[in-house]
Amino acid sequence: MKTTKSLALALTGGVLLAGLPAMASADDDDNRNINRKGNYTVKKDRDIDGNISIRKGNLVVNGDVDGNITVRHGNIVIRGDVDGNVRQLGRGSVTVTPSGSVDGNITERDSGNVHIAGDVDGTVTELHRGHVRIFRAAEIDGSVRERGAGHLLIWRGADVEGSLSEGGAGRLVRR
Repeated sequence: MKTTKSLALALTGGVLLAGLPAMASADDDDNRNINRKGNYTVKKDRDIDGNISIRKGNLVVNGDVDGNITVRHGNIVIRGDVDGNVRQLGRGSVTVTPSGSVDGNITERDSGNVHIAGDVDGTVTELHRGHVRIFRAAEIDGSVRERGAGHLLIWRGADVEGSLSEGGAGRLVRR
């Protein structure tokens, strides 16, 4: 009887321990929404089919994301492709590098900046004190709006299909 109980406990413990790695990496499944606190990187060879929500951390997208991105109090760097909207809330900035692409809108809602050097098929909006910088390699198939105290700066050679609008205390500066 004692041997049976010991064997049953050992088997139960083994099953639980075997399940731990799967539970710890469940957030990293390619076909799930990712919701976490802290830094997160989408690796270059990774495809995420779901939304990503990060709190108090930075997000770097080197791979592909088919879903919306929201980061609260952190930076977003896009070097890969995002098919969805990108929102940054609180402290932090949004950067789309020359290799980055966003098929959706980009919104920054606090004192952070927006830097666009890649492709955006949507509207770019900064709503508070941060600046918007549109570099010469940028291609934007929508409008660019700055609504707060920051400036909207656009470099010669940048391609913006929509309108450029500075609606706050800042200025529209062409470089």
